[in-house]
Amino acid sequence: MDFGSRGPVAAFVELFSRHGITITEAEAREPMGKHKLDHVWAILTNPDVAERWRQTHGQIPDEQTLHSIYSGFGALQIEVLKGYLDLLPAVPGITAQLRSRGIRFASTTGFESSMMTDVKAAAAAQGYEPEFWVTPDLTGGGRPAPWMIYYAARQLGLYPLHTFVKVGDTQADIGEALNAGTWAVSVVRTGNEIGLSQQQLEALPADEREARFKAAEQRFRAWGAHYVIDSVADLLPVIDEISERIIRGERP
Repeated sequence: MDFGSRGPVAAFVELFSRHGITITEAEAREPMGKHKLDHVWAILTNPDVAERWRQTHGQIPDEQTLHSIYSGFGALQIEVLKGYLDLLPAVPGITAQLRSRGIRFASTTGFESSMMTDVKAAAAAQGYEPEFWVTPDLTGGGRPAPWMIYYAARQLGLYPLHTFVKVGDTQADIGEALNAGTWAVSVVRTGNEIGLSQQQLEALPADEREARFKAAEQRFRAWGAHYVIDSVADLLPVIDEISERIIRGERP
């Protein structure tokens, strides 16, 4: 959901603004994919943001600061997300094909359970219904730790983990996959590394678009992604190739 992963960014920018601190979209976006508590801490400990905080509040932010400002984040995130709940193109069709092949799927997320009511309802209304959603508060931690994938595997009753494919759009997603021992597939065009709405993306000159795509692909590969695709629409051929590699005895 949320072409360009813009909803969380808007919420983080607003959260810090409420405490007198201006952060850039890049600063808000860099830790994307992590548990939102870890995400806020990553922003607070960014040296530039920490210095701005010190200049405004007279001290370097610490864990007490984290828990103080995070206490109001859940309600803010829920409210902001209401404007960013459009399903990504191709998701209903791809998930229908996965089901027709007997391939089971679930979703992991950096949001806590309390933040997911509107997300799950909007996803279902638009045609995306995973078997279940896994949130960090269910498992004791979020990405890049592997706990949510382990939880999903246990709920599905399936193993070994090298037969799982993790699809995501952040460095934390790749870390989650590698730490769990699954295949990592990274999505470029619609996700966090590009960070633009569909309209913004289409408004870019073609050469700039391609340059951004290439740079994002290079980052994903450097972080350890096994496959990089433009969008979820390109997932099935990757699933086929991974299946063949597993049959040959290959591992992630």
